[in-house]
Amino acid sequence: MIINEKTAFQHQGTLDDDLLCGVGQLVCAWGLLEQRLEQKIGILREAAGDVRTIGSRTRPGMAKLLAELRAMVSMRDRRNATVLGEIAALERDIQRIDRFRSLIVSGFQGPEPQGFACRDHRNAHVHVSFDQLGAEIAQLGRIGERLLTL
Repeated sequence: MIINEKTAFQHQGTLDDDLLCGVGQLVCAWGLLEQRLEQKIGILREAAGDVRTIGSRTRPGMAKLLAELRAMVSMRDRRNATVLGEIAALERDIQRIDRFRSLIVSGFQGPEPQGFACRDHRNAHVHVSFDQLGAEIAQLGRIGERLLTL
């Protein structure tokens, strides 16, 4: 009996469902974080009397949004460096999660027990567990909440 890839994929059942659900949640959580960052910048702009929309013709990426947030906060709180320190800490977390997200999106190899296999930029095998994926998704939610409280 010949088993094609689609049939093999369907037979894995719950493992594949968990994998697809987890990766989808990561992608959605990243999009929600970008949306919250845009929302925060909009609130800061409105408070400063600026009513422009964010970005121009193309949607700005995470790096541009964070740079704009840093600029707006530094203009608002020139003497208070604690908020800028908080933004720097958030940015480090975001960059780490972005590398994790890129590993999954660009390096996905296939499902494995309790997770899946990826290849990093050096072509090294990396096992990503569902627990690790869930922790990163939860971290994105916490970062979004912290951004809104700045």
